[in-house]
Amino acid sequence: MNWYRTAQQKTLYIMRGLSGSDKSTLAKELGQNGIVVSSDNYFMEDGEYKFDPAKLRQAHTWAQRQIEEAMQKGITPIVADNTNVMAWEMRPIVELALKYGYQPEVREPSTPWKFNAEELAKRNTHGVPQEVIENKLNKWDEDTSLEHILQSKMPWETTPDNED
Repeated sequence: MNWYRTAQQKTLYIMRGLSGSDKSTLAKELGQNGIVVSSDNYFMEDGEYKFDPAKLRQAHTWAQRQIEEAMQKGITPIVADNTNVMAWEMRPIVELALKYGYQPEVREPSTPWKFNAEELAKRNTHGVPQEVIENKLNKWDEDTSLEHILQSKMPWETTPDNED
């Protein structure tokens, strides 16, 4: 697949990074002339962030719908601003990108503390505790190739009968 951008090319930036890594700052920069979509927006009520872990899957479904609607309108760039710790978390939006003719590009912040759980816990604006950040760091998937993302399995797709 050609990873070079042309003038007419539609781009989907897939952000990945832990809370406090400056991922959202980079997302805003990349999305200046397009749109930034984050599952965090689902939890905003009257300008206040009210996270409910029981609604996390709904939030991601909502964000995917927002991304698909933007793709249907041809908006570019689109920035998917979520933590995307594991490849399977990126798969649905990569599939959308391919369906609508967008070039997916995984981007991470280059901050020196992006893998420092203690520093991330201090810097994040949503109060994510260090233990939660450490847990996500332990699950961090290094391979963000398009092939790996597309072959990854959602946790509910993996059962003892169909594991590789």
